[in-house]
Amino acid sequence: MRARVLLVEDEVLVADLVDEALRDEGLDVVVAHSGVEALSRLAGESRTFAALVTDINLGDHVDGFEVAREARALHPGVKVIYVTGKPSNIYAAEDEALMFPKPFNVVELADQVRLLVNGDG
Repeated sequence: MRARVLLVEDEVLVADLVDEALRDEGLDVVVAHSGVEALSRLAGESRTFAALVTDINLGDHVDGFEVAREARALHPGVKVIYVTGKPSNIYAAEDEALMFPKPFNVVELADQVRLLVNGDG
């Protein structure tokens, strides 16, 4: 069974590029375009997510940090990778999750997600 990844990104073009790269790595991807949508998907999924890739600033009242907290509560063991276009967010991370500053190489990000879910990262 392929590992499931929740991708949370409010920029549609970025979400599409990352989604494609993750699928190319053989991952099963669920996309949410807002923090609110991500929380809904987390609560509504019976299968566990192996990884969460989330932007921090999502344009609604739910940020990537809150999505990560909820993901960890509902899907213990989920690996978290934050992406952000604001360098100050790198220092605001509340945990030991990986951080990819924008702009990033989508192939490198997808490769890192694959390594994490396979226990190699």
